[in-house]
Amino acid sequence: MTCAQIQDQIEAVAADEQPVTEEFRRHVEGCVRCASALATARRVEAMLESWEAPPAPPRFTAAVSSRIRSERWRSEQQVDRVFNLLLVCGLLVVVGGIVALFNFSTVASAISRGVDFVARAGEHQPSPAVPSLVTYVVGSAFFGTALAAWWWAERRFST
Repeated sequence: MTCAQIQDQIEAVAADEQPVTEEFRRHVEGCVRCASALATARRVEAMLESWEAPPAPPRFTAAVSSRIRSERWRSEQQVDRVFNLLLVCGLLVVVGGIVALFNFSTVASAISRGVDFVARAGEHQPSPAVPSLVTYVVGSAFFGTALAAWWWAERRFST
């Protein structure tokens, strides 16, 4: 084994996370630099095992909990902004669909025919302005998509 390979394994061997192989042992016995590095790593491990961690500061838990809540709130606010933007876009699409349902040219034509009807005293009756089935299907699809997005967001981001 080379010194570079030994250096990669020294910390794991010193912490007893990796067993000492025969190659490792032979190299360390023959190389002063690697033997010194292993001895230093073992001293550091022994010191760390005997060292007690200091207690957390008095308000540490409260500060960390507050920070987590704050970060989560910011994240939820971002999701809410995106959701509200999508909701407004969906609402504009629905309003556009409603306007399309009335199809102003048909309404204008019906009014014109109505005026003619009144003028001719019942000779001609205006045709009703009824949207096609495709318009209802597309409007329902938009509405269903908006409901699905709302349901997904509530399920995914509710606490």
